Amino acid sequence: MSKIFKSLSAKLVIALIIGIAVGLAAPEGLMTVIVTLKYIMGQLINFCVPLIAIGFIAPSITKLGSSASRMLTVALLAAYVSSICAAFMSTAAGFVLIPGMQIVSNVDGLKELPAVAFQLDIPQIMPVMSALVFSVLIGLAAVWTHADTVITVLDEFQKIVLQIVTKVVIPVLPFFIATTFAGLAYDGTITGQLPVFIKVIVIVLIGHYI
Repeated sequence: MSKIFKSLSAKLVIALIIGIAVGLAAPEGLMTVIVTLKYIMGQLINFCVPLIAIGFIAPSITKLGSSASRMLTVALLAAYVSSICAAFMSTAAGFVLIPGMQIVSNVDGLKELPAVAFQLDIPQIMPVMSALVFSVLIGLAAVWTHADTVITVLDEFQKIVLQIVTKVVIPVLPFFIATTFAGLAYDGTITGQLPVFIKVIVIVLIGHYI
C-alpha cells in the first residue's frame, strides 16, 4: 500500500484533492501566494521541456548505431500516423460525446483569481520544436560522423537531465497540479461544472489508455 501512495499517479491525485480543498477555503491573500507559486513552477517546468527533449532524444538516436536513419524514419512515421489517428479519435469523441454533456460556455458567479504578486520569467533556451529538430539532427550527425566525443557528451547530458527530471520536475509537479486545481476551485470553475469536469477526466483517461 505504501508503494501505491509513493507513486507519481497517487501523488498527483492527492495533490488534486488537496488543491481543490484549499481553493474552496482559501482567502484572497492566500490565493495570491498560490497563483504566484503556480506561475513560477509553470515557468520552471516549461524551461525544462526543451532540455528533456534534447537529453533523451539525441542520445537515444546515437545508441541506434548504423541503423539510426532507417529506424528513426520508421519511428517518425509511426509517431505521425499515431498522432493523426489520435486527432481523428478526439474529433469523433468530441462530435459524439460533447453535445450530450450539456457544457455551458459561460458559467455565472465565477470569482476572479488574484493577480500574480510578482513575475519570475524563466524563458526556454529554445522552442520545443527547435529542441526536437536539434535532437534529431545532432543525433544523426553524430552517428554519421562517428563522433565518439559528442556521443559521450550526449550520454553524460542525458544523465544530467535525468537527475533534473527526478529531483526537480517530478517533485514540483504535484505542487503545480495542486495550485492549478486550487485556482479552479477558488474561481468556481470546478464546483460550477463538477459533473462535466468528472466526465471529461474519465474521457481523457480512457482516450489516453486507448
